[in-house]
Amino acid sequence: MGTGLVEAGVAPRLLEVARAAGTDLRQLVVAGTAQQLRPTEVAQPALYYTGVALAQMLQDRGLEPVCAGGHSVGEFCALVAAGSLDPEAGMELVLERGRLMATAPEGSMAAVLGLEPELLESICAEVSEAGECCVVANYNCPGQSVISGTVAGVEVASDRARAAGARRVVGLNVAGAFHSPLMAEAAERFAVLIDRAEIRAPRFPVVCGAEGRLVTTAAEVRDGLRLQLERPVRWTSAVMAMAAAGVELFVECGPGNTLAGLIRRTAEGAEVMSVSSPNGVAELAPFLVAGRSSPPGA
Repeated sequence: MGTGLVEAGVAPRLLEVARAAGTDLRQLVVAGTAQQLRPTEVAQPALYYTGVALAQMLQDRGLEPVCAGGHSVGEFCALVAAGSLDPEAGMELVLERGRLMATAPEGSMAAVLGLEPELLESICAEVSEAGECCVVANYNCPGQSVISGTVAGVEVASDRARAAGARRVVGLNVAGAFHSPLMAEAAERFAVLIDRAEIRAPRFPVVCGAEGRLVTTAAEVRDGLRLQLERPVRWTSAVMAMAAAGVELFVECGPGNTLAGLIRRTAEGAEVMSVSSPNGVAELAPFLVAGRSSPPGA
């Protein structure tokens, strides 16, 4: 994750901010194992670093987005790209966000494929009414949602989702019940930091993941970040909002291509690509800036 960025000396100040806060992100990004990167207090700043660094490389080469969005912690990367948040301040917030979320009560998450969101919401409500917390945490794309809550709550809801006709239910390798009521205390403490942070109006619209819509003012950005930790990520609505704003080419900046796959299943006809390394930026930036998604003949 991000080895090429570190070796190329991209965004070194972000690594210094993390190190000063007690997280040797440089070592973890270059040589960390999957198990070492899994804890949310490590995974979040690692994702933030790679997303911000890659977006900055593209923008330094002349690419100016129509709008930007990020899934959960990726929203901070989008805000940096839009000039709403300074990169170093964003890293400080994300480091604390990860630490606060790591202190939340134990929980789990599971992806549910092939079940309508309304039916899944009903199942989660029944489980919660019976005494175990479970909610829909991510609306990722048509046909794919994620549930989150106590370990027992997610297990029961998973069984009921299968019985209701879900094509597949897969437990996620995550460190907690993100975007659920179990994050309430962490969200309350994080909101204090958001209220103190310097946040500006973005240069272009940015997605508020908790509401699945584009926002344009500093106040809207701040309100959205205060809601983020315990509200669901409405990624399907976010992608549709970006498409409605005129986005024809979506560029995912970060490790892997998970979001690219979700976007393809949401915005019919949209061009989608992923950039995950300095080499990828160097190869594709000239064509992106020229309004093309790939080199001639690719």
